[in-house]
Amino acid sequence: MTDPTPAPAGRSGRRASVVRRRRVDILVALAIGLPTVVALGVGAIGGEDTPQLGGVRPPTSAALTSATEVCPSGLEPGATTIRVGRSPGVPGGDLDVLTGAGAGADATVTAASPVPVPADGTAVVPGSTGATVLTGKGDAAPGIVAGRGESLAVPECRAPAYDEWLVGLGASARYATTVELVNPDDGEAVVDIALSDASGPVEEPALRGIQVPAHGVKRIDLAVTAPRRTLTAAHVTVIRGRVTATARTTRDPLGRGRVTTDFQPAQAAPDTENLILGIPAKPAGATLHVANPGQDEVRATVRLVTTESTFTPTEAEPISVAPGALATVDLGPMLSGKSGEGVVGVLVESPEPVVASVRLLQASDLVLLAPAIDVREPTAAVVPTGAKTLLVGGAQRAGVVHVTSYDAAGTSLRDDQLEVAPDRAASLALPPGAVRVSVEPRNTRVSGVFSMPVAGRQGGLATLRLRPAETHARIPAVAPE
Repeated sequence: MTDPTPAPAGRSGRRASVVRRRRVDILVALAIGLPTVVALGVGAIGGEDTPQLGGVRPPTSAALTSATEVCPSGLEPGATTIRVGRSPGVPGGDLDVLTGAGAGADATVTAASPVPVPADGTAVVPGSTGATVLTGKGDAAPGIVAGRGESLAVPECRAPAYDEWLVGLGASARYATTVELVNPDDGEAVVDIALSDASGPVEEPALRGIQVPAHGVKRIDLAVTAPRRTLTAAHVTVIRGRVTATARTTRDPLGRGRVTTDFQPAQAAPDTENLILGIPAKPAGATLHVANPGQDEVRATVRLVTTESTFTPTEAEPISVAPGALATVDLGPMLSGKSGEGVVGVLVESPEPVVASVRLLQASDLVLLAPAIDVREPTAAVVPTGAKTLLVGGAQRAGVVHVTSYDAAGTSLRDDQLEVAPDRAASLALPPGAVRVSVEPRNTRVSGVFSMPVAGRQGGLATLRLRPAETHARIPAVAPE
């Protein structure tokens, strides 16, 4: 045999080299290119602002373009009209007005002339002794604040709410509460009121499915609709539409004693820390009410707040509140003697959320208090003329609160810097002529109450909570599942 003729070495080597080089180039390109493509794809997918891959997005914030403020009916007789102002830093504008009759039977609010409200001043709403609805649109929507000049019972003007609590309502001849429901809209609203007392939930079919007609004002006298000897807590839920609920309680000693009325402030939601400010010196009959909306028993602790510290008095025993029930505690032993000196507030702490209120007498005048509301941004309040003090508490850290007092014409009466710190309250006496007070917390959130004593034979105490300014709307992020 003969060997096959070998191919030329030079040609064969070049071909083999070319083939091998092309194979290596493809593999290298794939090795480098595929990871790059995958990385770019993952980056593009991960960068999409979708709730499926990017997580749950928080609501966004936008300036209000429409806002509604509802003032309840004033006390009869002699109800005062409503004064309207603005929170700091917002423009003025015209407000649409709906107003109705006084605090008698059910009524309807009807259109009245718009009211121009300047950015720095205030305006009076004519003929507004009854329930009144104020609506701002566009630039006139943000920062509406309103109030009445009542001397002993100052109601809160506020936006409609859908779910809130009223604690310590009465339905007897001695303590009689009337709940006023105001519907600011064109459609019917439906409201449920669920009661609970010391033994637990109370079944009252007449308080379910309450219909409030369009632009209607419905008043429910609990002593007639759901009479009871004991006090109750009420959970107010709006099933349809929008409603502002206001409760007024009248104390009648059923003898020669003085008959007085006060408004019961509402609590937006149960909390584990309920700070109630506005306790006067040497109150009579001070009583704490604590309601437990949960399914398990709660043990709450009572602490007293002064301008120097927050402490637990030796007389304070833990409060046991059964599921769905209301507990009542006599604050007299805690507020009397040395432990009660300088006390301006009560702090109710609990491992599970509860709702609370305080009822007391000051110079035989009924005073009803509820937890103060957290304020983080500049806000304002419309207050009556006369002696008044701003009590501030609930600070998370040391900070300063800038307080400016204005008269009816919008002239600044005084600027104050109020220093605040955790675990204590701060007090500031305000000019008697102030009708609008702007409050700007800095470095920390705070909560506040205006305490307004009235001297004389028919004197007593009025209080008004500081509320956050309604300047922005929270818009939820909506995406397909």
